[in-house]
Amino acid sequence: MNLATRFLTLIGAAVSGAFAWRLLQPEVVQRSPSRFLAAALPTRDGRPPVALVTGASAGIGEAFARRLARSGYGLVLVARRRERLDALADALQQQHAVEAQSLVADLAEPDDIERVAGVASDLSESGRLDLLINNAGFGTVGNYADLPLQSQLDMLNVHVTTTMSLTRAVLPGMLRRGRGGIVNVASTAGWYPLPGNATYSATKRYLINFSESLQSELDGTGICVQALCPGFTYSEFHDTAAYRASGFRREQLPWFMWQTAEEVVEASLNALGREVVCIPGIHNRVVTMMQMFVPRAILGQVWRRIK
Repeated sequence: MNLATRFLTLIGAAVSGAFAWRLLQPEVVQRSPSRFLAAALPTRDGRPPVALVTGASAGIGEAFARRLARSGYGLVLVARRRERLDALADALQQQHAVEAQSLVADLAEPDDIERVAGVASDLSESGRLDLLINNAGFGTVGNYADLPLQSQLDMLNVHVTTTMSLTRAVLPGMLRRGRGGIVNVASTAGWYPLPGNATYSATKRYLINFSESLQSELDGTGICVQALCPGFTYSEFHDTAAYRASGFRREQLPWFMWQTAEEVVEASLNALGREVVCIPGIHNRVVTMMQMFVPRAILGQVWRRIK
């Protein structure tokens, strides 16, 4: 073996090792017990810490609420559907003996965003708010030019404006306390421009960049920020009329591409304070790394076939 061949072999081994590390190292972090939850302390008045969860009536938001209640957190549950919120709050109070408050709001509406931000600010100023989970979101299907503009503006409000407003509302209190966690639920869709989901993928990219930048600003303050990037998740997200009309079916994708909401939440909470960008599941990390090797035009064609 000549020198050039040895050199190329060494480079190949190094690249392969780095690739394997990026795939496997997060798995260790996401399976380790949550240091953030373990360090949760009662507030100044001796009451349990509180988590505010948006989009809490189903899917990943509901899974966050159930997991945090199991750890003794009080909860403020935010969503549009009062009956489901009240049922969840009642169940959590009975099962885990925690406080659980329903806060009905449509986060596409600026007045409701402001109202929820006020509640979040008051909780944070009181020293009780330990976690903010910005989970609310929805998707649309279709080319941007064919979709109602209002639906895309609503998406900006729910994904971006709400996240900015609630995060800004809770930060002063968290900074004074020297502790807090903020989870912004993004998506693996944020790693690619997606035809047919242009606004959705763009808003999710924003959440990733915003979270990384914010964590850099907050280093050393005791506040942990995370962009959670799940892939295909068993929830009601794909059960909307828009997705049904598009012909999307879960069976189109192999079983290993799917995760439960509970798996996503466990990975997120375990990684909070350890990973700023949390991508649950090896298969999802492969998807996000493909952008380095596969031309985007090809990836766009693949997405159109799935959609």
